[in-house]
Amino acid sequence: MTVLTLPLTPQQRGVYFLHCLAPDSAVYNVPVVLRVRGGLDCDRLQKAVDLLQRRHQALRLTVEERGGEVLQFVHPPHRAAPVRVNRTALPGAGPRAAAREAVRHAAEPFDLVRGPLWRVDVVETAPDEHALVFCFHHIVMDEVSATAVAEELHQAYAAPEALDPAGPEHTYAEFCGLLRAEDDPAGLDFWRTRLKDLQPLPLPEEHIPQEHGLFTGDRVPFTVPEPVSALLGEVCRRHRVSEFMVFHAVLQVLLHRWTGATDLAVGTPMSGRTDERFLRCVGFFQNTVVLRSQVTPELSFAALLKSARRTVLEGLQHQRTPFESVVDAVRPARDGARNPLFQVALVFNRRKVEQDWTLPGLTVEPLPFEWKSSHFDLTLTLQHEYDVVKGDFAFSAQRFSRATVERLAAMFLRLLGALAADPELPAGDVELHGAQEREHVLALGRAAGRHVLDERLRPLPLGCYGAVHTGDPLTGEVTPTGERGRFDAAGRFELWRDPAEAALTAHPAVERALVTAEGAERVGYVVPRPGADLPAARELLARLQQRVPAHLLPQRIVVCAQLPPVADGPVDPDAVAAPEAGAGLEAARDGEEPRGETERRVAELFEELLGVPGLGRYDNFFDFGGHSLLAVRLAGRVADELGRTLPVGEVMKDPTIRGIAAALTDGTPDGGSAPVVRLREGSSPVAVALVHPVGGTLMCYGGLLSRLPREATVVGLERPPGPQPQDTSYGDLVDRYARALAEAVPGRRIALVGWSLGGVLAHSVAGRLVETGHEVALLALVDSLAHRTPADAERMTLTRARLDELAERVRAEGSGVIGADDEERLLMRRFGVDVDALRQTPPDQAAGMLHGWGRLLALVAGCRPVATEVPTRLYLCRGNPAGYPEALAASWSGLARDLETVPVPGTHVEALTPPAVDTIAADLAAALTKPGDAS
Repeated sequence: MTVLTLPLTPQQRGVYFLHCLAPDSAVYNVPVVLRVRGGLDCDRLQKAVDLLQRRHQALRLTVEERGGEVLQFVHPPHRAAPVRVNRTALPGAGPRAAAREAVRHAAEPFDLVRGPLWRVDVVETAPDEHALVFCFHHIVMDEVSATAVAEELHQAYAAPEALDPAGPEHTYAEFCGLLRAEDDPAGLDFWRTRLKDLQPLPLPEEHIPQEHGLFTGDRVPFTVPEPVSALLGEVCRRHRVSEFMVFHAVLQVLLHRWTGATDLAVGTPMSGRTDERFLRCVGFFQNTVVLRSQVTPELSFAALLKSARRTVLEGLQHQRTPFESVVDAVRPARDGARNPLFQVALVFNRRKVEQDWTLPGLTVEPLPFEWKSSHFDLTLTLQHEYDVVKGDFAFSAQRFSRATVERLAAMFLRLLGALAADPELPAGDVELHGAQEREHVLALGRAAGRHVLDERLRPLPLGCYGAVHTGDPLTGEVTPTGERGRFDAAGRFELWRDPAEAALTAHPAVERALVTAEGAERVGYVVPRPGADLPAARELLARLQQRVPAHLLPQRIVVCAQLPPVADGPVDPDAVAAPEAGAGLEAARDGEEPRGETERRVAELFEELLGVPGLGRYDNFFDFGGHSLLAVRLAGRVADELGRTLPVGEVMKDPTIRGIAAALTDGTPDGGSAPVVRLREGSSPVAVALVHPVGGTLMCYGGLLSRLPREATVVGLERPPGPQPQDTSYGDLVDRYARALAEAVPGRRIALVGWSLGGVLAHSVAGRLVETGHEVALLALVDSLAHRTPADAERMTLTRARLDELAERVRAEGSGVIGADDEERLLMRRFGVDVDALRQTPPDQAAGMLHGWGRLLALVAGCRPVATEVPTRLYLCRGNPAGYPEALAASWSGLARDLETVPVPGTHVEALTPPAVDTIAADLAAALTKPGDAS
């Protein structure tokens, strides 16, 4: 048997990136801690462990980056890193001490490259008393898999001969292959619409000391009172909902009352096993679904239950779409320290995973232990077993204090009790305080001379932001001030400030600051402190990137002599929206060149990986197409080129050239080359952009280039061979091409030309250029078919599979197998590829090109064209089979304004050769010189 090589699944990619952010953290270790009473036979246990590893591919995995791609390797049983049962003696220790020792082993980080990615530890405190710990890296394990391992462990310990060493019929590698081949355009469309314009939840900030590392956390446990638990069944029956839906609705009310937000998103894990063939397979199948809801105080709990039912059922119906693919489709503002789509998670189980673990002849039970980590800002986990509901709030120690989360747990229990008892009660009517805290908050309000109130003028608990009012001690009347504030956990009153504004004001060289929205842009204004040396505006922005969530960052900063005077209250944004020149204003500077050798080397790596030339020292890695795996690759390239270690977390803290260079000085994508190729410089105000077909090169446009007017500036969009990891979705590809074109021909109108699949790309790029304010003069589609139906996507997927199969034959038999039959040669010609030249290409390179074309087709399968206002010409080859020109024309119907069809001689593969190319070139030249088109 040989090592099986597979790309990571989308689910695994997310785990891998977060592992790289904190490789020494145990946050993605999955421990199962058990107390075993009786004579545990460690030799039998070792044999059982060996059998489990032999049966399941995921238990023989390692993960490594090679050739610009992160891959997983399934090792054959005889070559996999063995899992040894580690034994520790702790004579006379009690269960708690044994648990601490066991967890100490479980918390050790895994080496993803060397493996193994699971371990087994036994702590013996007496001959018949042991603590047993199975710990897995999350990249190979989820909850359903843990249950399967538990059942097989029992069998392997009792009668190993009853288990087939070959393992389940359907393997984890088979699942990965199917997931890679599947396309889910309908699912992506659903999530793109469902999560459009989703904003991060405004969780109250706390003044937390910074000694806590990334993903450090804690838990606050609680038990739901039995009378409340008894009500849940009746609520579920009457309103036709599940208990999960009830808990989801209550959590939504809690978050609404705590934050004041009405548009709320919560993440929840789903099994990801929609194919029953893989129910007994071990691996990381789990997917995350985002549940988005609207909550207002006047809505009854019954109405919220109805909404929760609909939301959860929709999530279940669309759970097949990988979360990472959803993120790529929705394209939210990125903040490396937080989940891109939600900050709060909800988990509900009927029983603890540990309760599935048994061994024959022994007493096995869960052993309580402390696990100081949290995946998210806040996670509510609940179990309902034997008529008892228990739960806990896991929280990020970087975001919240334990006291805050303890109050939150108490509020959840009050809400659950009150709403379960009376589902017709409006969400805003439930009292959140205990009697003692209510009196405390009232006393604080009277002492401060102001009440932090909710929409119904009731005092809010400590830590909750609300409307600030001043009170008349004689009449008892309150008057709103128009500001928001809170009493923090220590009882101190504080006004709400925009986090970016607060961070700017905290700078020692800044006297005053204002951050305001001006249209779709957030702008920061700062007044320097007299005599202080204020950094450049771009340096201030770089500082903010380390302290403020991405969606709250200003797009630019203006340094001014003074903010406009105001009579009372906050600064009037209109007074500073359009500052006049010469009034002591300095706009944020763009394009400042890198300084020093380290910055220049980092800039070269940015440009290499992102494919964007001429970056300035304050340019942000993620603003130019960077993403999670490219950040991992950047760290690897820094190690290779500079000999320094760059933790991925440093990329997230300050992802600018200056910031990363500073991190390297203080301590340590293949985006390929730029896609734009300059083919000709000219004086025309309209630049012609030729867009590559499937083959990725521009060779097919040679005849057209020579026939275009000499005064025309001509550039091309080319896709070099090899992996393009920054293109994780079709939208990423289009964004990158549009950005590169706009930067290549600034100030010029663009005419895009695309043959075959290049027409699909050209149409999408034209639309994106228009969206970003760049004028497009013309869109020319040369014998191109719009991709807009599921059948089109399926055809792309099947062709990609064919290319991948051919690539593997090339690796095994050599490049001479390419074009062995006429159909294959025709396919290559339709791609704009010289088959004979490809046959002479070294096998590894040729196979890589075939895989690359397949990856492009997989991206285009995700194309969902949107109508554009750009004037469009569609050149149709008359020599194509009967009905084909009409089908092409029909495919573009409704997708382009002023669509004009122009018949040309020849077939599809002859469209860019004489005489067809003569007709196309002449028609293009005429279209580009029409009045209004060339000026």
